[in-house]
Amino acid sequence: MKMNKRSQGFFGLHFDFHAGPDCVEVGKTVTEEMIRDIITTCRPDYIQCDCKGHPGYSSYPTKAGNPAPGFVKDQLAMWRKVTAEFGIPLVMHYSGVWDARAIELHPEWAAIGADGERNTKNTSTFKGYADRLLIPQLVELANEYGVDAAWIDGDCWATVPDFDASVIASFEQKHNVTLTRDVAGHYDTRSPAYRLFLDFCRQQFFNYLSHYVDEVHRQAPGFEIASNWAFSSHIPRPVCANVDFLSGDFSPVDSYNSARFEARVLCEQNMSWDLMAWGFYHEFSDASPYSVKSAEALCREAASVISLGGGIQVYNLQNRDGSVRLWEVRELANVARFVREREPFLKGAKPFSNIGVYYSDHDMRNRSDSLFFSGGHDAAKGAVRLLLDASRTCGVVMDFMLTPDGLKDKDLLILPELQHIHADHKTALLQFVDNGGILILTGGACCKTFEDVLEGVTLSAECVPRKIAIADNNRFVNQYAHIADAVRNNNKSEILKTFMPGDTPAIVKTRRGKGTIVAIFYDLFNVYCRAPDFYVRTMIANIIDNLGIKNCVTYKDPKCVDIATARKNGKLLISLTNTNGIYTESRLRAYDEIVPVSDLELCIQTDPPASVTLQPGDQALTHNYDATTRTLTVRIPRLHIHTMVVIEA
Repeated sequence: MKMNKRSQGFFGLHFDFHAGPDCVEVGKTVTEEMIRDIITTCRPDYIQCDCKGHPGYSSYPTKAGNPAPGFVKDQLAMWRKVTAEFGIPLVMHYSGVWDARAIELHPEWAAIGADGERNTKNTSTFKGYADRLLIPQLVELANEYGVDAAWIDGDCWATVPDFDASVIASFEQKHNVTLTRDVAGHYDTRSPAYRLFLDFCRQQFFNYLSHYVDEVHRQAPGFEIASNWAFSSHIPRPVCANVDFLSGDFSPVDSYNSARFEARVLCEQNMSWDLMAWGFYHEFSDASPYSVKSAEALCREAASVISLGGGIQVYNLQNRDGSVRLWEVRELANVARFVREREPFLKGAKPFSNIGVYYSDHDMRNRSDSLFFSGGHDAAKGAVRLLLDASRTCGVVMDFMLTPDGLKDKDLLILPELQHIHADHKTALLQFVDNGGILILTGGACCKTFEDVLEGVTLSAECVPRKIAIADNNRFVNQYAHIADAVRNNNKSEILKTFMPGDTPAIVKTRRGKGTIVAIFYDLFNVYCRAPDFYVRTMIANIIDNLGIKNCVTYKDPKCVDIATARKNGKLLISLTNTNGIYTESRLRAYDEIVPVSDLELCIQTDPPASVTLQPGDQALTHNYDATTRTLTVRIPRLHIHTMVVIEA
């Protein structure tokens, strides 16, 4: 049977168990019947299963790599045989840079820390690991086992700077600088030379990634590769390596909010992508049990991803011999059905929004001492969260998108607490305003960068943490935040909100060219990410509404519905996801029921429709159309987890 490509898949299953020295009976209870049961239960487009995890031991009898201590059966051969019977691509979970066993056997491959100590887990991208282990083993999997693809885990996010003397010498020679230490032997992490060294190490990862991808493609044509989290929120840059698809596994805790953000980054990269939902709750500590998520929870996580056109995969653990707990897989049948019902409408759909949240690689590189950042973007996540909580659509805008073409569909850009803004990016942002766009700036450092154009406000250089109260109509909005003190020195800026007591400016509005700049002098979105507050949400939503922005979709009922707009094959797709209960998700191990929402009314800006249906289910929707305002009004009687209004002109 002819197999599809892994990159073309929309729904997949992922299993791994990170084999270690304890794995002395690999394959013992793995059977072909077990694998057939998995496939017939869920009918996935592909299966990803264990090959080599972070400890570095391979769970099949490899000749190119480092096998686990003991095998009863070759479980990988069984996975390959049965998946081939069904015409399903078999994909390997393969830990790349993170490989403890490789370093144990080849200590010369390890990255060296700033303290001069050899890393015991992370290999160096400057050394021999790729050519002597990674590439030969992937080629073995492709050519000896007939495996179709690899999902390289522990890659960019496990890459660390290598302070090996030879690496530093190469850096200093290339850039004609000296990486110096103080008398205590510590590097000045804020010095220009050190920041340049981090960029040198980042570029080496791209060289490393391109090298192994291209070499495996050369030796095993047709074999597909994704580097987990490459060109995602960890690396918000244009794709610069010949990877075949993009992927990442969003957080197992507070998963829905994680997926909301991560999907909005990946969907901007203009290539095949998917995200992995953990099938269980886990906090990465020995005290945290594995709590299996319900089908309803996983369906909602899936909805947040597929609404933006990407695929979804679900991760469950294999046992220590490579077998799978079938009861967990059988509970995924409803998730598979949920995704399949929506696939004809959403696979490959192109999301759009006139509101963008600016997520800057330049800012992240200059504030982070890690090479590729798995954290530190709470403000951007908070901005996405607040906008979606307020039933607004939004997308993510990255540095490389700050062009007239990249911003042509945007009316509003939000700059959430950026600390470092490149001069060229500032110029592009101000040009956006001059042409009629709107900027919302938050946080002291971000507002300070634009102080010269705020017209009449002088800001303190430092931000002070304190409790605040902001007057908002007849309410006080109370938060604990980092505040930049502002002094008004003329009346050119309009004060929208003040800190109480007194009248110190908290939020101001300035006209520039054809556009507007709104400045909020504290870290509002960072605070909202950690502690959502409907008073704050309402205040910001009202400010946005008063800026004259036209929403594609307007929904003013209880704010527990995410809205995502997309287009496919000439049709307008309005995805609605029920977010009841997400504020407690980070504190819940598992929940089994999402309370439905009833009687929703949407107003949609569109051309006269030829048909309006609710999908899946092909239910014709009663609707009214006002040709004068180009407004389509529809009512949806009930929303359980996810539905779509599909409009054909």
